[in-house]
Amino acid sequence: MRVVLDTNVLIDGFKDEYSYEKRVINEVIAGNLDAYANRQTIQENKLILDQLVENTEYRQELDNFFAQVNFVVNRHKIHIVQDEEDNKILESAVEAGAEYLITKDNDLLSLVEYQGIKIVRAIDFWAKYKDEGQDQWNAWASFLSGQ
Repeated sequence: MRVVLDTNVLIDGFKDEYSYEKRVINEVIAGNLDAYANRQTIQENKLILDQLVENTEYRQELDNFFAQVNFVVNRHKIHIVQDEEDNKILESAVEAGAEYLITKDNDLLSLVEYQGIKIVRAIDFWAKYKDEGQDQWNAWASFLSGQ
């Protein structure tokens, strides 16, 4: 599943080890989710997080996260929300063919969906992600039991 994570998701992930943001980050690190971003956003994320994160263990996890991120080039400009940084995140999601843009930004969340990309909070993504996994598990269990 292709996702784009807004910077605020990464910031919140380091604040709470048990947050939904951290769970999403862990899924990217484990290779269970494909995360995408443009190089400029990654550089900006690293600069912001270097200033905010002092915990060396979480810094290592972030390095592992960034190592898993697939790069996209934003070829088409989008001007749908007022903040240009938010537009860049949306551009990356479009270029990646992402299924989800995970954010806490209210301007982006107010869109709900853009060109087939669902724009959701981490908690809402997690519920959907786990439900889809549960459906696959139920289908597999039914197959094994011959139903």
